[in-house]
Amino acid sequence: MSKELLTALRNRGLTEFGSVIPGETVREIIGIEYPEFGTKKDFDEVALTELGAVDYCRNVLLGEGKFLASNNGDYRILLPSENKRQIDAYMAQADRKLRRAQKLSRNTPKPAESIPAETQDVRIAMKLHGMRHRHQHRAAA
Repeated sequence: MSKELLTALRNRGLTEFGSVIPGETVREIIGIEYPEFGTKKDFDEVALTELGAVDYCRNVLLGEGKFLASNNGDYRILLPSENKRQIDAYMAQADRKLRRAQKLSRNTPKPAESIPAETQDVRIAMKLHGMRHRHQHRAAA
């Protein structure tokens, strides 16, 4: 279903920078429809099917330097000039997750035979530093 969605979008010329892809088009291609009435589970299943197919397309398009953004149930491939904002958002998310990892690492009781907490903290700090350095280097370029 995911590959079929990507193929159909390509065939319709909807994988170019700036392309707007109506959510209804996505759902039509993958053969799903939100029920008029149903349980939360019914709606969640349809949403997860759509999300899975779109996420596959998003990952393939990332390899082409394209970001498939979602907006109010529709999708759009960002322009190259808009990618920096998405890159910054990815970096901020990674930074937050590394800080959480650091916090968890510092506060987790360690059995005597495990890796010393200091070693784990150093690894996390090095990742944070490396990410910041790469981000600053890209921003300066």
